[in-house]
Amino acid sequence: MSGHRHGNGLYKDSEESILMGVCAGLAHYFGFSRIGVRIAVVLSLLFLFWPTVIAYAVAGLILRHRPLCYCGRDERGFWRQGSTR
Repeated sequence: MSGHRHGNGLYKDSEESILMGVCAGLAHYFGFSRIGVRIAVVLSLLFLFWPTVIAYAVAGLILRHRPLCYCGRDERGFWRQGSTR
């Protein structure tokens, strides 16, 4: 968990998505693990159900899809590391 922003903007990440790609996009943008963001969203659903559902749905509708990377997983990891410097 570095807390640094990665990439050029906040996008939905459909390559790593489970539902709409919002959690994966947030994790990539802020440099958190996807599983950590997903756990935080599930916990938020337990305590703040409707605000979480509404925020997730709005984010899923307004965020653009992350541009596709035409490279393998290893190469994509290499380029992601370069974007943090």
